[in-house]
Amino acid sequence: MKRGHEVTVLEASGRTGGHVLTLRDHLADGLYVDAGAEHFTRPGYDLYWEYVKEFNVQVLPYPRRPNVIRFIDGKRYTREMLSDQNILRNLALNQREIDYLTGHQWWEFPLLYFGPYLDNFENEYRPFDAKLNHLDEITVTDLLRKDGASAAAVRFIGESGSALQALWHAAILKLRGVPLWPPQVFRIQGGNQRMTDAFAARLGERVRLGCPVTAIENLERIKKWRLTTSSVAYRW
Repeated sequence: MKRGHEVTVLEASGRTGGHVLTLRDHLADGLYVDAGAEHFTRPGYDLYWEYVKEFNVQVLPYPRRPNVIRFIDGKRYTREMLSDQNILRNLALNQREIDYLTGHQWWEFPLLYFGPYLDNFENEYRPFDAKLNHLDEITVTDLLRKDGASAAAVRFIGESGSALQALWHAAILKLRGVPLWPPQVFRIQGGNQRMTDAFAARLGERVRLGCPVTAIENLERIKKWRLTTSSVAYRW
């Protein structure tokens, strides 16, 4: 709209916001629960922070990540415990992994194996320029095993998703100077849905609810295709 375009938003459901949802029904006055989109971070979310200013929504620090207690096999581990060589050895990690974790936080663990690949990504919008296309055909678990990860490391940080996608995500964060697991997280005062509600209010009647998209046609392309096929048929 700011750039002069006429905009119509087709929303399939009966409400705006998508997975951003703040629940208030059946709760005491003033209480709410964010059922989706739990938080946003800093650094990161640069465009989101711009909209925070534009819509003048109030932000609250969400102190859920400092001093995190992790549960592994039913046992509690503090950050300090997960940098203790004896404890890491008891978790069946190999020596390379133990040495890494004694100097890094647990959430950095994937970077031990992802790190050597990340500088191949020079443009965050062009993952295939990294010439690692073959890694789109294997999982993160496969990559870890290929690169010598212990069975314990595979259990802790392995995934069934594309290895290339995981590396691309980590590379984007590195290019933007954002930690793999940002420790500072925030919420919108009154519920995160206030952000999407602000968008909907600004768009007004341009938002049409209950309008699922069933097909998309490029009319100009169809016209050109018909002209081309007709001329080909005529020449034939």
